[in-house]
Amino acid sequence: MVDDETDVRNLTKMHLENAGFTVILASSGEEALQKADSEAPNLILMDVVMPGKSGFEICKILKSQQKTKAIPVVIFTVLGREADFRMSIEAGADMFLSKPMRSQDLDNLVDAVKKLLQKVKPSAH
Repeated sequence: MVDDETDVRNLTKMHLENAGFTVILASSGEEALQKADSEAPNLILMDVVMPGKSGFEICKILKSQQKTKAIPVVIFTVLGREADFRMSIEAGADMFLSKPMRSQDLDNLVDAVKKLLQKVKPSAH
């Protein structure tokens, strides 16, 4: 889970852990690159607007590196314009989700992540 906002990271982490996921946190794109390399996560949930490199830029880097290119990346952002969706696809993202604000939205996020992981790795979770 990559987000520069502590509250968003912690709330999303709590919700994903309650659903049975192990969650690794990063507060910047650069930290996400380091952790993706060292931790080899099953999936990366990435904000777009962060200090330094954007989530789109980090996604492009992840998808260009041999060691990380197969890791599914979910762009998870408050940005909801058609252009943002298109930019996430161009960056190589596997899924685009609007950042949740309500508990039901977090439940939907958990369901979407589970479905994506089952498509990529049937035994992951």
